[in-house]
Amino acid sequence: MGIWTGTDQEAEEIFRKIYINEYEKLVRCAVSYLKARDDKPDALNRAEDVVQELFALAWERRKTVLSSEKPVGWLYKALQYKIKDLLKEDNRWTKVLLRNDQLYVEPAEPDRSEELELKNLVSKEDFDLLYSLYVAGYSYRELCEKTGLTKSALGVRVHRIKRKLKEKLVEKIF
Repeated sequence: MGIWTGTDQEAEEIFRKIYINEYEKLVRCAVSYLKARDDKPDALNRAEDVVQELFALAWERRKTVLSSEKPVGWLYKALQYKIKDLLKEDNRWTKVLLRNDQLYVEPAEPDRSEELELKNLVSKEDFDLLYSLYVAGYSYRELCEKTGLTKSALGVRVHRIKRKLKEKLVEKIF
């Protein structure tokens, strides 16, 4: 056929006709490729995604596609490669996930005994404030927004809670 020398408007019209005539066939072909090599239930959605990517690739390479003897044949051949790439990528991710799954160790249950003791020593509101600050890692600014206190008022409150906690712990120990 030779090298394509037409305009983008002409190419767009040719692609529009190819899209109208071949889109559904390409999707069916992609579904059959995917079902033959893959047992995932969402084959139709994946096939549509691949065909859309295929048309995007074909438009990027429109001069090559339209210079080929059979542009539609180019699409079907490129579809095979797109499906192979998709399956390779799936396979790669499956291996990564399996490897991570094998390495995953269930975290140990944190020791809550101190938490229960502290909850009995201060009010729930005070405990939650200390927990947010020292365990959850909230900043003073974030806690100020959450509680509606100023930074200095929050600092005084935290200081008083800690002092009350210290006094009650000292009483318990002695």
